[in-house]
Amino acid sequence: MAICKSNATPNFLQMKHSTLYWICQVVGWSVYVLFSIALMLSFEGGSNWITPGVLQLQIIIGLSLLLFSHLFRHFIKKRNWKELKVKNLIPRLLFGVIVVSFLAQVFIHFLIYFAIPLEGIYPFNLMSFFGYTASVSVVMASWATIYFGYHFIQRNRRNEIEKLELKAALQEAELTILKNQINPHFLFNALNNIRSLILSDPEKARTMVTHISELLRYSIQFNASEKVSLSQELEIVKDYLQLESIQFNQRLSYTFAIDEKALDVKIPPMAIQLLVENAIKHGISQLSAGGNIQISALLESDCLSIKVRNEGQLKGKSKREGVGLKNLLERLKILFGHFAELNIENTNDNTVTATLKIPLL
Repeated sequence: MAICKSNATPNFLQMKHSTLYWICQVVGWSVYVLFSIALMLSFEGGSNWITPGVLQLQIIIGLSLLLFSHLFRHFIKKRNWKELKVKNLIPRLLFGVIVVSFLAQVFIHFLIYFAIPLEGIYPFNLMSFFGYTASVSVVMASWATIYFGYHFIQRNRRNEIEKLELKAALQEAELTILKNQINPHFLFNALNNIRSLILSDPEKARTMVTHISELLRYSIQFNASEKVSLSQELEIVKDYLQLESIQFNQRLSYTFAIDEKALDVKIPPMAIQLLVENAIKHGISQLSAGGNIQISALLESDCLSIKVRNEGQLKGKSKREGVGLKNLLERLKILFGHFAELNIENTNDNTVTATLKIPLL
């Protein structure tokens, strides 16, 4: 029946919860008074028992219990019982409930027999006094259960929120680290390609520098984004393929089959580029005559399906080697959990297919 908030809560939230607390207090104890009157009507002879004195008595009881429950709450907050473990809290709470109930009965009996004597009530009786104390103890125990139950739920909710916030922060930090790994990894591979052409074919080397500048610009820009559109990714993939085709002296060809409806779907940056890079490194580069890479993207019912198909064959553990693919797998896991899929397999005796499925969120 009582609600409170940690002292660390901002002032406006404290005011909000204080108002809610008093609403719950007034409503809760009013319901208790009405319930008591209803019981009297049902089991003690009906309306003949409901005299002005009895009504005044019930109102006094309700107001007194409201007062003492509020004082009990103040004591609980001052002693910081909400932070106690259950095994330490329960004995303190049971003893506190009994003491508060006893004091409340002393206060009520003082009012109705001495301060403002009521007519139509039974004379004071010690056995009745202890019986009322026991009855109020049950009610006060219920109040305490609701009070601590509410705070237990609130504390668990705060802990869950803090855990989620911490998990999100860790994932964001991990994603940043993974993205930062791509730049040196990609730059190393690109510079390696240019180095082989600087002396043998300076013109091609200059053209490669132009393409690599676009790739590096994209690589730097994507560090600020968790996802990019498929159309943005395809532009950089085209630059990368043009760069590679120069090095392979026309031994590398490529085709695109892209569903136009999929162009705005968000995917992890450098995802297709890494699959294409893997296809060239472990597939096309191993073939003396070179080969073809087919890149397709199709919207399915619940995902975007991207396929990178190349000539060649997977051997041993090559499909899981390298920083690039491991990096991509980790980013997929962080961004989409188990909803994203990456699979690389031999589709026939002469073709390898990498399939990436991105959920449509």
